[in-house]
Amino acid sequence: MKHGAATADGALAEAPLILGGQKAAAYGTTDARAYPCVPAAAWCILVVELCERMSFYTLAGSQEFFLEHLGFSLGRAGGLNATMWTLCSVLTVFASWVADAVLGRYTTIVVSGVLYVLGTLIAAMGAVPGKESAVCYLTGVMGLLPIATAGIKANISNLGADQYDTRDPAQKTAQESFFSVFYCSINAGALVAFGFFTTFASSGGLGVPQAWGYSVAYGAMSLCMLVAVGIFLSGRRSYKLSPVQKRSALASLLSCLRSSAVAGGSREARSVCLGLVLLLVSIALSVAKTLMPGDGNVMMAIAFATAALGTYGIVKPCMDPSWVCSMGASPASPPEEVREVEDVRAFLAMIPRLFLGSLAFNALYNSMQFWYQQQACQMDVRLPFGSSGLQLSGSFFNIADCLAIIIATPLIVAVLEPAMKKSAQRPLSHGGKFSIGMMIAVASVMFAALLEIKRRQAPVLGISSNCAPSGVSMSDISGAWITLPYFLMGVAEMYTQPTLLHLAYSQSPPSMRTLAMAASFFIAAVSSAIFALLVVALSPYIPNDLNGGHLEYGYLVTIMVGMLLLSLFLSALRE
Repeated sequence: MKHGAATADGALAEAPLILGGQKAAAYGTTDARAYPCVPAAAWCILVVELCERMSFYTLAGSQEFFLEHLGFSLGRAGGLNATMWTLCSVLTVFASWVADAVLGRYTTIVVSGVLYVLGTLIAAMGAVPGKESAVCYLTGVMGLLPIATAGIKANISNLGADQYDTRDPAQKTAQESFFSVFYCSINAGALVAFGFFTTFASSGGLGVPQAWGYSVAYGAMSLCMLVAVGIFLSGRRSYKLSPVQKRSALASLLSCLRSSAVAGGSREARSVCLGLVLLLVSIALSVAKTLMPGDGNVMMAIAFATAALGTYGIVKPCMDPSWVCSMGASPASPPEEVREVEDVRAFLAMIPRLFLGSLAFNALYNSMQFWYQQQACQMDVRLPFGSSGLQLSGSFFNIADCLAIIIATPLIVAVLEPAMKKSAQRPLSHGGKFSIGMMIAVASVMFAALLEIKRRQAPVLGISSNCAPSGVSMSDISGAWITLPYFLMGVAEMYTQPTLLHLAYSQSPPSMRTLAMAASFFIAAVSSAIFALLVVALSPYIPNDLNGGHLEYGYLVTIMVGMLLLSLFLSALRE
């Protein structure tokens, strides 16, 4: 089978990789049947992801509090935090180019890990009591950290998946399960960060004074990443590595788009190019809005319009990318040039599925990100619930989401999926898995809506909530109830996110896989811009004091949007 050809299930054929530390080796020298899911080399890769996510969420989760400690306003601190998240997403495109054409995936991850160590160390130095420095801190967190995060995120899951030989049916099945284990490692890191280190950073503990909390927490993350890089390096000779490409996937894509638009006169190619520009404008406007919160909603409305038009301009023509051509390409052209065009077509054909799937789930997931915490803050969050003056923060309940993923992963991978495969006499399709996750996510949001109605009907306690806007009191309903929507959303993630990761990997040509992973993060940034306007549009129903509004309306709108996008996603899969 030629390079880049599709198999019966829509996945793309593999080319042999190079075994690390050797000039060449046959692909598939490790027997997947010796381990049901994860080979030894992939565990070294998973450790990097776990430590990176723990470090990232520790810094991101405490950033606003530390900046306020330095004298930044609440709006300014929140804007910088949102900007950091956006930079981490957008820079994955640059990281994909570096990995493809300059350093390779392995070296890109090593360099990014070293930058992570330096970035967190510089942030720790900027948080030393009595010597706090905003310049030092922001150099580490806003300068080095986004580059390091992008370099790891764009490459780490693909490198793990490369350790499997999908020509072996057992390894092919194990590879798909790997993405579930990979996503579990993300949330294991997040659980430790949110469950301990973010609180430790702001409050100290374990003999560390409160004043030293931030510096010690950030220093611990630097040490953690140093250990992770060491473990990653130790597996060097065991990794199966893709060689550096003569031309990056990004360069191939842009070249084919340019040739199709200019030489081929393709309207579809011009639409995709314009769509990319509009999406970049949308992300830039969203960042500007977070940094200038007092400038009204016009900028956010423009960001939404450009995001929506840009998404349509890309998705519609990519449903059938037969218009893609290359300058002078023909059946008689060199094999490399013909293969490049074929790879770009296959990549663009995958993009609508990735776009629609990501937007469908994020419509529901962003309800948790934006509203569950706000809802929890107006419930009785005293410790223990209802009998003490100590209060939990609404963000604390994110732990239920992480715990759900950690608990659900072994059940799904080892019990449920094999049982469903046995019952159906075939593995669940991407569409089947994703639909299950979406239904669970709908149940999560629906329960949150019903809970909000019950909360608003409950008596107001007259006790101010520490995490709600000033002067807003808690209602007489236990905050423990909000853990169920969080938990359900975590289970939904286990059916949707690994599915999208595997879809992007398996339905992209090997030469395009790093760019496909970068595209998924880019799309996540776009979905945030789209949802942010939805929040603004629904603001009359969602005031600072939820007792005077109807938050459930927002939940119902997101369910309808999510279901519409799910139907489009399933249609794209059938295409």
